Amino acid sequence: MQALFHRIRIYFIFIVLIVLFAFDAKAAESPFEIQVFDGTTEAVQPYTLVSGKQYRLQAVSSDKKILPAQWFLSGNLGRITTSMPPILTTVFVGEGSLICRIADVEQRVALRVVPKTKTIGDSGGELQSPAGVTLELPESALTIERKVGIEIVAPPGLPLTLQRFVGVVRISPEGLVLKRPAQLAFLLGDAAFTNAKPQLYFWETFQRRWVPLQGRENKAQGGITTSINHFGIYALMAAAPEDLKRSERLEIRNLELSPRVFFAPDRHRLTITYRLNAPDVTQVFVTMDIFDLRGRWVRRLLEEVPRYIGPNAAQWDGLTDDGVLVRNGRYLLVIRARTGSQQAVARKLIVVFK
Repeated sequence: MQALFHRIRIYFIFIVLIVLFAFDAKAAESPFEIQVFDGTTEAVQPYTLVSGKQYRLQAVSSDKKILPAQWFLSGNLGRITTSMPPILTTVFVGEGSLICRIADVEQRVALRVVPKTKTIGDSGGELQSPAGVTLELPESALTIERKVGIEIVAPPGLPLTLQRFVGVVRISPEGLVLKRPAQLAFLLGDAAFTNAKPQLYFWETFQRRWVPLQGRENKAQGGITTSINHFGIYALMAAAPEDLKRSERLEIRNLELSPRVFFAPDRHRLTITYRLNAPDVTQVFVTMDIFDLRGRWVRRLLEEVPRYIGPNAAQWDGLTDDGVLVRNGRYLLVIRARTGSQQAVARKLIVVFK
């Protein structure tokens, strides 16, 4: 009986030692806890963070003391400042790990960066991105409810006149052509435009080029705003100064199409670029229509939309005003601009090949 009791006691001590060893090993592996704060609120794991936003990082011991630590990111997701407290600024959408190192102990937690999104329907709405970009959709801009997103992206290319890169964002669903134009605003933030005026650009995918867009600078709010009729990649940059020559009358010049033959409209978009010149105004009202060669109206892309003197752009998705893809053939683009008593008209032949 005593021998049995002795064996049981040995087994019990052995089990206790195993439990204590496991507990000590766990404590040695995790002597601190990673915390991520969105403002004053602690984020909950698994961490899903928004592109362009700032988050405060903290390493806390088991007795709730804040510990000095080294912070790293795996994956091209953002950057971490070395200030106290350390700040994580998320940038590109993707998945990776947040790494915290104290002495010889290292911990990792999974991290996912997503676009700033909002579901917007026929009644319109506003989407504000922490990247300093605001999109305002008017009523009837969308025909159906859609999930609209804004995210920071790497610039696909830069113009030769670029002096300083400021910010590039993708507005999704990319390639969507709106029924009514939206207002897109970029905040200047801490960017200093000392030798050049800030300029908005749109990335035209077919020719892989930046198309300049003239906008209105709001010095009170510290930003620049333009009107867009399509989603895609937009940027605010500082370009070399451009001489906006005044003309004696209102003009629509440099009207170009990309691609020149609008092929596969179910997959591509037709980019329409043009330039407005006027003698003594900064803003004119533009209407843009597409007709077939029999003179039948096909689609209205812009209707009395305010545009600024200088370069402008719009896109067509190959759909009629009823949402039907047009047939192969030739169509006529007509752009009308007016300001006061002055009017100007420009025309361009569009060839559609599916």
